[in-house]
Amino acid sequence: MFFSIIIPFKDGGYREKYLENCVDSLCQQTFTDFEAIFVHDDSEKLQNIISESGLKASVINMNESDTLSDYRNIGIEKAKGEYVIFLDSDDYLHPNALVYANEMIKENENQNDVFKFGIAKTNLDKISTLSKSKRAFFEGESFSKIEEILRDVSIDVDKKKVKQIINGLFEKQMINHKFNNIKPSRYLQDLNYQFRVHSFIIRRKFLTDNYLYFKSSNNLYGDIPFLIELYNKTESIKQTTTKLYYKYIHNDTINDPSLTQEEHNDRLLMRMSALNEGLNYCYDLRLARKLKLSAINYYLYKVVKSSIFSESYSELEKIYKKLNSILNRPSTEFTLSKRHDYEISAIKKGKFKKAYYLSKARVLGYKTYQFSKPKNQRFRQKKIQKNIFTKLPIKDNTILYESFLGKNYSDSPKSIFKYLLENEPNKWKHIWVLNNKELVEKEPEFKNNNVKIINRFSWKYFYYVTVSKYFVLNMRQPKWLYKKAEQVILSTWHGTPLKRLVFDMENVTSANRNYKKDFYNQSRNWDYLIAANKYSENIFESAFMYPRENILTYGYPRNDILTNHTEEYKKQIKEQLGLPSSKKVILYAPTWRDDEFHSVGNYKFKLQIDLDQLRKEVGKEYVIALRMHYFISDNMDLKGYEGFAYDFSKYNDINDLYIASDMLITDYSSVFFDYAILRKPILFYTYDLDKYQNMLRGFYIDVNKELPGPLLLSNDEVIESIKNINKVNEEYKNKYEEFYKKFCYLEDGNASKRVVKTVFGEKLGD
Repeated sequence: MFFSIIIPFKDGGYREKYLENCVDSLCQQTFTDFEAIFVHDDSEKLQNIISESGLKASVINMNESDTLSDYRNIGIEKAKGEYVIFLDSDDYLHPNALVYANEMIKENENQNDVFKFGIAKTNLDKISTLSKSKRAFFEGESFSKIEEILRDVSIDVDKKKVKQIINGLFEKQMINHKFNNIKPSRYLQDLNYQFRVHSFIIRRKFLTDNYLYFKSSNNLYGDIPFLIELYNKTESIKQTTTKLYYKYIHNDTINDPSLTQEEHNDRLLMRMSALNEGLNYCYDLRLARKLKLSAINYYLYKVVKSSIFSESYSELEKIYKKLNSILNRPSTEFTLSKRHDYEISAIKKGKFKKAYYLSKARVLGYKTYQFSKPKNQRFRQKKIQKNIFTKLPIKDNTILYESFLGKNYSDSPKSIFKYLLENEPNKWKHIWVLNNKELVEKEPEFKNNNVKIINRFSWKYFYYVTVSKYFVLNMRQPKWLYKKAEQVILSTWHGTPLKRLVFDMENVTSANRNYKKDFYNQSRNWDYLIAANKYSENIFESAFMYPRENILTYGYPRNDILTNHTEEYKKQIKEQLGLPSSKKVILYAPTWRDDEFHSVGNYKFKLQIDLDQLRKEVGKEYVIALRMHYFISDNMDLKGYEGFAYDFSKYNDINDLYIASDMLITDYSSVFFDYAILRKPILFYTYDLDKYQNMLRGFYIDVNKELPGPLLLSNDEVIESIKNINKVNEEYKNKYEEFYKKFCYLEDGNASKRVVKTVFGEKLGD
């Protein structure tokens, strides 16, 4: 046996998919001379997954009181392989990882006892991660893919023979491959990450000869003392240049936090304790110096900035005692800046209260400096909001409105505003967050003395967001927003969901890894959330983890006008938009794709509908109005299509575009839920259906069965459907009616009235 892979698993709530990824990655290994040792706490979940996978694995049951160190030690004791590999149960390996490890060891077996996989962090599922990763040292297909291809063409596969062939190809291609040779001290440049034992490959005899076991009972940072001792006993560590170990970064820290993401009140103390414990096994004075500096930096930039520092001196004193012990251990010399030396020297001498007040003064001085810097207005605004505005009384008759982060005067906030203004014009003071006042300069309602416009993130914004009784918005409020107990936040949301949202999403490709946690925390401050139908109510409860009793399933206020408008209003809108009255209007409103995201504020985009072909085939009867997602609206260029294609991506209110148009072409945008209220034709141009459905977020509904229009995969199919729209209407008549009854049944033109009655306590129009 060459490798023993040790996987400790405590059934602390990890979803089965994590274990399945881990087990599946072992089943797919091209190099098969290994054993898997799962050390666990009598988990039926784990037993079932291993059994269903067919993986040959040893399963060792542990007591509930055993620590992770105990788990790993048992794994080492039971291992039969020449080398031990540590793998966390929520991580996974590249299919070629062990082949690469084998080659690395063969090339360096007389010089090294310790090896390591290069690590790639990912928050995607295994299939998506591997599809994005470059193939490791083999330009052909991995074994599982080759097997799949051969099966598809009805060729029997001798698995053993195919793997032997692939191994031979690997060996030929890896003759000249080089591996990184890393001194142990280099790992200490980033202790938070490099003091984790996962991805290490260690000769088992080296462990037993040096009596290298996990000796810590520290469940959070038990790796640290072990690795410090390991670093003291090895000259260098060979590491693969190719990333073969996938460290899964949990993107749902609310339901499925990893060990490093779990909330622990004693986490700061446990890390300092682990560094102190590790110094018991540190004989290299240079290494001890790096550990000391790490502990000092941890105090200066982590402990001092924590809530413990300002809330609990008794807990802080425990940390001071550990740091005092660390500082008084032998090491090579080092110097600190004067501003830090006073604090650290006091801790080293045991003068903890003095150190506490010195640190407090330093932090206060730094905040004062930050407050006074001309460029730090946002910092000043947040501080004044927290310390001054929050002390001011609430303005009971004031309502703050925001639509799409202050970019639009639109959506349900607009409908609620207009309803209140029309029915109680003198009762309420209305504050609109609008970054561009020109958007509403022609709107008569903004002539009212009770209506005020402010810029988002201006000083007035920070003031009104803190003292207004009501805040009506259709996206999320800022994370730092301080909400008073007597304030009411009404989230109108901005669409009936088709694509999976937040906690229903497995992969989060378009946002930071804290997206789910941030969303959860922000939505806890919503007092009400509007749903357009029962379907949306169920999804919001699941996807937002939002309490059902606070969901107002009333229909969307923004859709009232779709029921209440007149034909004369349609003519006025077409004239206002500059659309020819003699032609019908096609509204093209596609969604943006998650894989069009490059970085924050940076998106790529390509218009998929062929405007040249469209103009040639239907231009005599139709014009096309484009409504692109606001993320990519700045990338439109319609030069040469004047008189046929019109860009309304930045137009305030999409309802006007619905009313002015005669047909909708969309894809996976939720706009068709609202458009269906008008009972006008809807075509779905889904040119990348397979990719979008399988690789990105997926759908809540069965698009092949429930959509009120055809799925079209090419420009030719789109044009053919436009030319024969009456035939399409007849074909989808019954499906359209079923769709309307399920999703549009509450859109009777009175949603605003229902919302106002519940949220604002009005009985207008009764």
